[in-house]
Amino acid sequence: MIQVVVNLLSNAAKFSASGATVAVSLQESPGHVRVSVVDSGVGIPDSFRGRIFERFAQADSSDRRQKGGTGLGLNICKSIIEAHQGRIDFVSEPGKRTEFYFDLPLKHAPDAAQPAVQAA
Repeated sequence: MIQVVVNLLSNAAKFSASGATVAVSLQESPGHVRVSVVDSGVGIPDSFRGRIFERFAQADSSDRRQKGGTGLGLNICKSIIEAHQGRIDFVSEPGKRTEFYFDLPLKHAPDAAQPAVQAA
């Protein structure tokens, strides 16, 4: 999970203006928890939505691209989240903001008041 959060924070910082705020939130809902990372960067074009989690995918892959990276970070995030039975997605308003979020199922510890069953 650390790798996922680091990748999302790194992307948010990279695509935000210098000094801009990156917001992180954690929200619990019945059965799952959501972690969100929101930036006020350039946003993601709608035309790129279907490819954003693919390996080596970059919205701007031209030779004059200003932001570095391999295009593997979000693919790695998706693999990690899905390995934990979760899902990752985003919402973006081009030119205003992007929010990447992931949902993970909650696994509650057994009730401590219940005695453990032992095999004979």
